[in-house]
Amino acid sequence: MLSQNGIPPYIQKVRILNPLTDLRIFDKILMRKKRKLIRAFGIGSYKHKGYAMKLYQTWLYFFLWDAQGDEFLEYNLPAPNYLLHAQRGVFIGWLINGYPGTKQAREYFNDIIARFIIGYKQNKPERLPYKPIEEREAHLDTKHTWELKNFQNLPSLYWANKKKIWTHESVGTIDQVFWAIKLYTEELIKELGEGTPVPYELIQDYAFRNFFDRKDKSTLRAKCRNIWNWYNDRGWRMTRRERALKNAKSIKEKKRRQILNAVTGIMKNEYIKPDGTWNIYKLTKDLGMSDNTVRKHIKELIQEGIIPEKVKKN
Repeated sequence: MLSQNGIPPYIQKVRILNPLTDLRIFDKILMRKKRKLIRAFGIGSYKHKGYAMKLYQTWLYFFLWDAQGDEFLEYNLPAPNYLLHAQRGVFIGWLINGYPGTKQAREYFNDIIARFIIGYKQNKPERLPYKPIEEREAHLDTKHTWELKNFQNLPSLYWANKKKIWTHESVGTIDQVFWAIKLYTEELIKELGEGTPVPYELIQDYAFRNFFDRKDKSTLRAKCRNIWNWYNDRGWRMTRRERALKNAKSIKEKKRRQILNAVTGIMKNEYIKPDGTWNIYKLTKDLGMSDNTVRKHIKELIQEGIIPEKVKKN
């Protein structure tokens, strides 16, 4: 049956579109491709101009108190994209390929941030949630970018201590973010004095500044609340076991830094044998440490790629 204009009714209802010019169809095509990219990479976007895929980039940007600017060498981290010496410390940042838009990406970013905070806790790192400011005195390089896997040399709790720790979780599932917030809480307890309650807002603000989370921040809120409740139930005093673990770890880190300074400093040639290996005996004698302690730290530094197993004297 034909209508008055001679066109069947079912064809009249069909709108003929040109898929190359109709923006709605074009956007649907782009969204399908975007979803495929997100499934493939975990992150990503589709850029309309040039129809090219564009991976997001994120700044990991910190301020380190009382730092010299070469601290990144301790854990063999990549060269920073931004470095600026200030009066009280150093602004340091890396440009990372990726964006914490998915749960998996956020967990990966937060794990690296927490391990950075734990590894350099003597410098009290603070993550700055914005792009570095271009300064005349600053070193800025945006041509080179890095992957999060380039930061795997950062220490982690189960790497430093093979035992179950305060969270009572198994070794493989210790929450680095939880521990980093807990360490900050301990610093607040020391500053305010044991027995003085720490305002919950201080802990929460620290977590929000330093770590990524969903819009409602529910995951970080839960961690902060658990930590606050733990110390509140104990009268804002650290347990004897916590003090012992903290003291033991600080002593270990101090000895590690002493050995690293000795084998990378001006006098490093004195600790190299004729065959190029490290002179454990001389390190033991000069640093006043036991043979086992020096051997253990030298072995760890070699395994982490911070120092070579054999070197040539300059």
